[in-house]
Amino acid sequence: MLRADLAEIFERARFNPVLWLAIKHEHGAQRRFERLERSLQLGAYALAALFTLPLFIRADAFALYFQLWFLGLVVSYALGFGADAAYVLGARSSAEVNGAFWETLRLTLLPSAVLVEGKYLNAQLRVWRWLLLEAAVRHFVVAALVLILIAILVRVSVMLLLVSGGLILILPLSVAYVYMREPLMRMRTMVALSFAAALNIRDETVAALFAISVAFIIRALQVIFILSLPFQGSVFDSFVYENYGIGFRLICFWPWLYLLVVYMLFYGVYQRARAWALETVQRHVRTESQSF
Repeated sequence: MLRADLAEIFERARFNPVLWLAIKHEHGAQRRFERLERSLQLGAYALAALFTLPLFIRADAFALYFQLWFLGLVVSYALGFGADAAYVLGARSSAEVNGAFWETLRLTLLPSAVLVEGKYLNAQLRVWRWLLLEAAVRHFVVAALVLILIAILVRVSVMLLLVSGGLILILPLSVAYVYMREPLMRMRTMVALSFAAALNIRDETVAALFAISVAFIIRALQVIFILSLPFQGSVFDSFVYENYGIGFRLICFWPWLYLLVVYMLFYGVYQRARAWALETVQRHVRTESQSF
């Protein structure tokens, strides 16, 4: 699922000498990342299949398995906090604001946008393996949920699975796409914020703590938003039922309207934070270059 994004980064190396040097001397070939991604995804799907296999044999295990799946969902989200720290620290080492290599780059005739893009994409490659690990965990969670739903449909009726199974799986698959793409958007945002902090705060410890704190605040707001979903749903249901009736509520509130709101809220925050951080970095590099 991340292969196209990885290919885009390596494609940019053809036009960015900073990134090209980093790939040549540090990261190696693109196929190394692709092999790792393929292995982790296959492992996640295999574990999901083994996890849900008893559901197709025993009909009394669904309640327990839903509890275990929800526990896995919570654990996967908690592991994201550790991934955020890895993204921040990996990007911090890539900034190299106190290194001779970075100072030498700023003396070249390369535009500031090329310098920033090269270091920014290099930072992404440095933490790409952590991203693949987090993505593999989410692939396991999604695959397990889909298999659980399929097992339920098989138990209810094979004909129901064939006729309406696709419709029943539309919402989970739509949410799953957003859920599996979120680590990539968050990683890029954390890298950009860490890069900006590293260039503007000379103390490495303070810069890292600042970026990690911002990441923690974003995740804490997401947790608060998720925990408030039942209350939001009850308020919205009451408003729509009183003004539009139950038919409008079922069609518009679940799933499409609310899914769009969640998508814009989560991804809009990431996009704006990343754009602000990269703009700050470019402004800092231009100012430093003019001072030489």
